[in-house]
Amino acid sequence: MSSTTTTHARDPREMSTKARRLRNAVEPIAGIVYFAQEIHDEFTALGFGPGVGGGEYLTLADLSGYYCSRAGCMGQVPGEVVVAAFGVFNPKLIIPAVTRGWTIAGVDAVLAARERGATAALTRILGTPDALPRATELLARAAAGGCEAGRFLYSGLRSLPVPTTAWGAAWRHADCVREHRGDSHIASWIAAGLDPIEAGLMAEAYYGMPTKRYHSGRGWTPSDLDAGLERLRADGLIDGDPVALTERGRELRESIEVSTDIQQRPILDALGDDYDELLSLVEPWAGAIFAAGEYPSSIEQLPPDWGRLDDPRD
Repeated sequence: MSSTTTTHARDPREMSTKARRLRNAVEPIAGIVYFAQEIHDEFTALGFGPGVGGGEYLTLADLSGYYCSRAGCMGQVPGEVVVAAFGVFNPKLIIPAVTRGWTIAGVDAVLAARERGATAALTRILGTPDALPRATELLARAAAGGCEAGRFLYSGLRSLPVPTTAWGAAWRHADCVREHRGDSHIASWIAAGLDPIEAGLMAEAYYGMPTKRYHSGRGWTPSDLDAGLERLRADGLIDGDPVALTERGRELRESIEVSTDIQQRPILDALGDDYDELLSLVEPWAGAIFAAGEYPSSIEQLPPDWGRLDDPRD
């Protein structure tokens, strides 16, 4: 029997440790759908582009395929709704890409291709482990434990039928846990008073990424990003070259992460005393995905041109 007591919430530091460890374990399992060749093949068959990358970089899905497949859990929604749900992407990038995407394939076909690609990739890399049914059971409990309020993508995923294949079910539940945290994180940085550009730039500094390397892939132009950096400097949140968080900036950014962790309380409570068992099962799988080179271990592995918009020319 598992315990569903709220001991995870008693010590905020312990809760943050557990919430972040869970994030790290489920991220490659859920997120393989953005990188694996199987998903690019599925999208190409539907009529989307083959993706961007190759060579020294991992391949990321065609922009329209990425946006429509990730947002499709909410239905065949317009780009403006995807902007709200995704949080940090430039509307000038998202809206036309979503409009284009829905002219290529409908939501049912896109979601089916997404599921086929993810499950095929997980099966290729991990086979069908004996522990998969138990891990799926625990992931399902975690996924069901989240809070729908204010969480677009998590709620959309919860509205979909659970796939009937072994890896399909596990992947869906892992994706629910992933998007619950993502939705929560958007709420946290909005509450902290940041705009989408500032939130992304602060995340780069927080994780030690090269400035503008990651967030340019969210469709923000060089002038957008430079203006965001100037706002953060003026607010005393960053300084230096290369950019680093000030003490005030570190405190603010850590408070955003802690706020995100706190919002995972219902998921941690749903797992109760079975938390350690779940992590013991899925962490080796996450490691195997990294080892296979199917999920990025550094920002430099992502293609620098994906999602990038240039400033308008005079």
